Amino acid sequence: MSKKVLTDRALKALKRAKQGQRYEVADAVVPGLIVRVTDKGTKTFALVARFPGSHNPTRRALGEYGAMTLELARAEARKWHELLHRGVDPHAERERRRLAEARRRENSFVNVAEAYFAHIHRQGQRRAQETEQDIRTELVTRWAKRPITEITRYDLLAVIEAALERGAPCLIGQ
Repeated sequence: MSKKVLTDRALKALKRAKQGQRYEVADAVVPGLIVRVTDKGTKTFALVARFPGSHNPTRRALGEYGAMTLELARAEARKWHELLHRGVDPHAERERRRLAEARRRENSFVNVAEAYFAHIHRQGQRRAQETEQDIRTELVTRWAKRPITEITRYDLLAVIEAALERGAPCLIGQ
């Protein structure tokens, strides 16, 4: 495998592999970073290293050139080296982060509000439709994507103050 200092110009100049084959070019800047070129001309960044659970070096794709820049590939390879140094599998770490983000999106204000709307309609509350409309107008429009755990007392006070300033009736204490 040839080793050279990769640049964007050098990556663009890489020729397609022969039909049914592929070849790799190693980066001289970041150890283990390679670019794999296929017969269709696809250029994929990968890291060759000993990953947890394996005694032999293996390749793991970082991303495709074009969707991922050379600088980003080098930064990601360095992060993966750091994780490997600590004994953490980068793929498992990426999956853990993806699941954490999915959980965070699942607990967004709009999802919690939708569950609440379904609940009050199932219960047959007399003012369910009005309550839903008020919450959608005042709160969902402001906080739809925010995680429910990040909404503070001060956020709620700001909504109440804005409603009072525009002349909404104050129902607290009546």
